[in-house]
Amino acid sequence: MDTMDAAALELQERIDRLDRLIRERDDGIRGLGIRLALGLALEVRKGEVPGSETGAIVADWTARFGPDAVDDAVVQARVLLADPARMAAEFQRRMEERPSEPPGA
Repeated sequence: MDTMDAAALELQERIDRLDRLIRERDDGIRGLGIRLALGLALEVRKGEVPGSETGAIVADWTARFGPDAVDDAVVQARVLLADPARMAAEFQRRMEERPSEPPGA
């Protein structure tokens, strides 16, 4: 599918933002589960086989963050995909979360 519908474009925008946060923030590892869930949802939305794109991402994460972090992300993604309303609420909460301020700030 060459052109994405509005829902797929919104998913892609959220994925792009999460990718930046994961790359740039020290605590970016917290977003792995949501990123994986959104990536799988986008693959399904585009009619692709789940894991066709996210498989390579997970392999990269394993090298960068270790298998324990990836295992946790997979568990989170499964829970979030089983309950899309929870995924939306969790994603919104994390996107609105302010980075913790240093003590004495």
